[in-house]
Amino acid sequence: MENWQGAFFIVGVCAIILFILALKQHSHLILNLVYRGVSGTILIFLADQLVMAVGLSVFVGINPGTVLTCTILGFPGVILLFGMKFYGLL
Repeated sequence: MENWQGAFFIVGVCAIILFILALKQHSHLILNLVYRGVSGTILIFLADQLVMAVGLSVFVGINPGTVLTCTILGFPGVILLFGMKFYGLL
């Protein structure tokens, strides 16, 4: 079992190094992804609060899947998540 922990550590260090190198070369793209992920997550949180205040039982929640959807798709991803949740109620 110790060998797996060492392998995960090495892969993690390599991923961090690659991320730092990519950040140097493509900083505007990576910062754009981070911005979309953070703003989408905040938008999901606020929309969930609004939907709860209205009294609907539609709650998307924040998890790695929803954050990744917001990061890749941006604002349309948030709309897509809530649209899929509303469609599930019909």
